[in-house]
Amino acid sequence: MRVSRPVRVLALVPVLALACASERRSFDPEPVTGEFTCGKENDCDDDGYAAPEDCNDQDKLINPGAYDFPGDNVDNDCDGTIDNPTTACETIPSENPGSPTDFARAADICAQPHYDPLIKAAWGQVKGYGPGQRLWTSETKKEQVGIVTSFGENTPRRGKTMMGLATGPWNARDPRSGVPLDGTEFHIDDACKEIPLDANDCRALSYGSAGGGVSVQDWAELRLWLKVPTNAGSGVIDFSFFSTEFNQFWNASLNDAFFILVSSQKRSGQNVATDTNGLGVTVNSGFFQLCPKAPGPPGLAQDKAAGLQQCVGVDGDSSLGIFGSIRGTGYDGAAVSSDYTVQAVNGNKYVYGGGTGWLSAKFPTVPGEELMVRVIVLDTFDGLKDSAVIVDGFRWEPDDGSGASRPVR
Repeated sequence: MRVSRPVRVLALVPVLALACASERRSFDPEPVTGEFTCGKENDCDDDGYAAPEDCNDQDKLINPGAYDFPGDNVDNDCDGTIDNPTTACETIPSENPGSPTDFARAADICAQPHYDPLIKAAWGQVKGYGPGQRLWTSETKKEQVGIVTSFGENTPRRGKTMMGLATGPWNARDPRSGVPLDGTEFHIDDACKEIPLDANDCRALSYGSAGGGVSVQDWAELRLWLKVPTNAGSGVIDFSFFSTEFNQFWNASLNDAFFILVSSQKRSGQNVATDTNGLGVTVNSGFFQLCPKAPGPPGLAQDKAAGLQQCVGVDGDSSLGIFGSIRGTGYDGAAVSSDYTVQAVNGNKYVYGGGTGWLSAKFPTVPGEELMVRVIVLDTFDGLKDSAVIVDGFRWEPDDGSGASRPVR
């Protein structure tokens, strides 16, 4: 980690004014004429680095703390080579499933030649009071997470690995039949308050209605503390969400959900993985498209048939920019049927599960700031009918950015 230099005393200010001729202070007696070159101890572009460490002390976007954006033909990070960022950094965990840092690396949060944006990584939890003022805690469990080279027919966006989180055992053959990991009695009176979620993010759990009184469990979360490069205007995370709650619980409340909560100078813990309605990703999202095309397999119950209208097929549709597949993930129902369906306990036949395909969540950053990112998948209400997410391709971009998640490019 770079150690900040001591602040220079006032007596040296006139010297700095001469060295950095582009900045004239009000206390300069006369305008300075002629050209001056910044000395090696002066930080003329005020980016926290001085020459010779800073290879361009006239541009605050070029310094050892910057990200070397590919394709701009500039040595942004002053390592002596143009356009050579480290974009993949998978590690082999010393023991399964791996440490939180291993998971961050699997998702491509990589150390660069002069700095490492990853300050710290840790597993997360949610806790809160339930009936009788009992304190309940749902912690991320080892069986819920995995570093993988593939998930069914889904492969990493970058490098050789990606990370996965699930509300049940990771990579289960029949995730629809999983039992609650936190037990059937688990209950938090107001999870939206305990997580915390703002009112709009809480509405994702209650299908758009006012939040409050929602319980969550079988929690899986990776927390990341990051240092933003000095030239980055945004961060981007690719993800693909899968759930066995589709299509039986489409157009309903109390569904599993996926959130990326960002706390920074521009975000106060809000979710950045949203659909076009600004809600968190659930089976109700318009992005839920990896599923059998309408009208679906024969014999499906018609009470939720309208949910299939957004489906493009179990393997996505590259012509529409929808990439990914539920085939081989367990969310295709292959463990129980050959036509992507399941017989529910109510006697009706539904699609076994589905997914969003690869999406990108983008959030604005302030160059050089430290922020926290919480990557969360959770079960709402009962711990049944599991869901999962794969995450990969974390990257920085130079422009500011926010808004709804979008299909990957």
